[in-house]
Amino acid sequence: MTLDPTGGIFLSYRREEAGYAAGRLADNLATRFVNTRVFIDVDSIPPGEDFVEAVRQAVAQCDVLLSLIGRQWTTMTDDGGHRRLENPDDFVVLEIKEALDRDIPVVPVLVDGAEMPKPDELPANLRSLSRRNAVRVDVESFRRDVDDLLNHLARLMPSGADAGMPTGLRETDVPSPRPGVATQSPGLRETHKDRTRSWQVSRRTLLRTAIGVVGLSVAGAGSWAGVKILDRPLRPRWIFTTAGEVYSSPTVLDATLYVGSRDHNLYAVDVSTGSERWRYPTGDAITSSPAVAGGHVYVGSNDTRIHAVEVDSGRAVWTFPTGAAIHSSPAVVDGTVFIGSRDNYVYALDAATGDLRWRFAGGPNEGLVTGFNSSPVLADGVVYIGCRDNNIYAIDAAQGFQRWRRTTGSTVDSSGAVAPGMLLIGSDDQSLWAVSTADGAIIWTFPTRGGIVSRPRVQGDVVFFGSGDGYIYAVDVTTGRQRWKLATGGAIRSSPTSGSGLVYIGSSDFRLYAVDAMTGVMQWSFGTYGPVDDSSPVLVGDTVYFGSLDHRVYALDARRGAEENEPL
Repeated sequence: MTLDPTGGIFLSYRREEAGYAAGRLADNLATRFVNTRVFIDVDSIPPGEDFVEAVRQAVAQCDVLLSLIGRQWTTMTDDGGHRRLENPDDFVVLEIKEALDRDIPVVPVLVDGAEMPKPDELPANLRSLSRRNAVRVDVESFRRDVDDLLNHLARLMPSGADAGMPTGLRETDVPSPRPGVATQSPGLRETHKDRTRSWQVSRRTLLRTAIGVVGLSVAGAGSWAGVKILDRPLRPRWIFTTAGEVYSSPTVLDATLYVGSRDHNLYAVDVSTGSERWRYPTGDAITSSPAVAGGHVYVGSNDTRIHAVEVDSGRAVWTFPTGAAIHSSPAVVDGTVFIGSRDNYVYALDAATGDLRWRFAGGPNEGLVTGFNSSPVLADGVVYIGCRDNNIYAIDAAQGFQRWRRTTGSTVDSSGAVAPGMLLIGSDDQSLWAVSTADGAIIWTFPTRGGIVSRPRVQGDVVFFGSGDGYIYAVDVTTGRQRWKLATGGAIRSSPTSGSGLVYIGSSDFRLYAVDAMTGVMQWSFGTYGPVDDSSPVLVGDTVYFGSLDHRVYALDARRGAEENEPL
C-alpha cells in the first residue's frame, strides 16, 4: 500500500501513565487532520528485526512528534530498577532522539499536572527537549486543551493537512439524532464518513510488519507492505439514541435489549438492527437496570415506583410504590423481585402480582442521605446488599430478617458478587471487601485511592472491578493480592463484564475499555461523546452493549470495538 504523501503526527508516550491521553488524542487528531497519518503505540517488534531502524523509519515519516509526558516520565524504571530514560534502546528515548536528530518539531505534552523536565533530569541525547515549548493536557479540561493543541499543530503541519473539524467545533456541538433512532456512527464520524482519509497507524502494526519497512525508501511516500491503515473512521454495529443520559445498564434476552434512560422511558431495542420495538414511559428518570424473567421486564424509577412490563408489548403489568427514588436494580429469583430504594428499605415483591412479601429497613447514617442504591445479589437463599448507612447486609430471602451485617468505613453503593464462601463488594471507604457469606467475617480488604461503586466481576480465581481513582483492577480472589491494574482517564463507576479472555468496562473519560484478562494490557478502547457512568457493558455472543451519558446505547464488535465502514 502506498501512503498519501502528506506527512504524519507521531505520538510518543508510556502506556503506564499516558495511555488514555494518547488514545483520546489520536482520535481527535484523526478527526481534525483527515489527510494525515497518526502514528501511535509502537511498543513491540518481531524477533530478529532491527527495532532501531524500524523506529527511525516510522519517525522519518512524520512532520511533528508529540512527546506525552506524565508525572513519572523522568523517574520511571525498568524491571532492574534502572531509569528508563538512561537506556539508549528504550522506545521513548529512540523516538524522541530520532526526531531531535532529524530536526523534526517535537512538542512536549504535559499530561495531568506533569512538569517540564529540567535539563539535568534528561540524558545528554535528549537534553535539548527541555528547551521546547510545552502544552498541557489534563483530564478535567481535556477538550479545551486539545483544541488549543490542534490549533497549534495546524500551524506546524503542511498545507492541506488541516481539512477536518473547523476550529472551536466540538463533537457535542453536532445535532443529535432524534430519540429512538438507530444510527450507524456518532456525530462527526458520520459527517466525515465519505470524505476523509484518516490514517491511524499503530506502532505494533508497524513493527510487526518490519520486514516490509526496513530497507524501504522513506523519501516522499514510503511503501509499507502489509501495514493495515484505516482510511475511514471506525463505527459501531449500531447506535440507539434516547433523549436523556443513559445510566442504566442494558439487559439482553431473546434478541431484544432492554434499557432505561433519564428521558423517563424504558426501551426495548432489536439487537440485530438497533431499532426500537417499544418504549414504556414512567414518571421520572430511569437509572435502574432492568431485569427480565417470566415474560416480564422489571425496573425501578425515580418516580419512586417499581414497574413490571410485558416483554412483548411494553404494556404495564403492575407498579409498586416505595417512599423515594429507586437507583437499585432488581433481582428476580424464584418468583420474587428483590430491590432497594432510597427510602432506606429493601423490598421483596411477588413477581406476578407486585404484592409485598416483606421489606427490610437499613439503619440511620448521622443525618446524611440514607437508602439502598446498591443492587441485591442472591445466593443460597440469602440476599446480599450494601447500604448508605455504611453496612453490608445479609438478609434471609424467604422471610426478610437480618442474618448478619458488616460495617465498612463509608457508604456502600456498590453491588456484590459471590465467590465460593465469600462476598466481594466495594465501599466508598476506597476498599474492596471480601467477607464470609456465613457470618460477614472479614477475609481481606483491598485498598484503592477512590471510592468503589463498580460491582466486582468474579472469573475463576480473579475478581475485576473499577475504582474512583480511575484504575481497572484484577485481584486474586483467595489472597486479595493485586495481579494487575490499568489506568483510564477518569473515575470508574461502571461494572466490568468478561468473556473470551477480555474484560470490558466503562470510564468517565468517555471510553469503553477492552482489556486482556490475564495481563491487563488494553486491547482496544472506544470513545463516546459523554462519560460512561453507571451503565455497565453486557456481552452477548460477539457483541458488547453499553450506554453513555451522551444519550446513546452502543453495540460494538467485542473483538475489535468497531468495524470499518467498508473493506480496504
